[in-house]
Amino acid sequence: MTSLNLDTPPSTSIRDAGNTNPINSNDKFSREAFVSWLFLIGSLMFVLDAILENMRGVSFSSLLHLLASVLFTIGSVLFIPAEQ
Repeated sequence: MTSLNLDTPPSTSIRDAGNTNPINSNDKFSREAFVSWLFLIGSLMFVLDAILENMRGVSFSSLLHLLASVLFTIGSVLFIPAEQ
């Protein structure tokens, strides 16, 4: 019969046990800002696509596409984190 080693939890290993540094809040902020800017760039690409679609011919669907992409872009701008 084998005994269980209860000194360390099974989810951690000896190699990971010494790495207890907290996550740097500046790194998290820059990551959030980067992701928000990527989201904004993608939203602007949808606006460009909607504008080009309306240049080919205006329909209810193309106007709805333009309105939705503009609202999506405004929402993307509002999600960009404020600098502290």
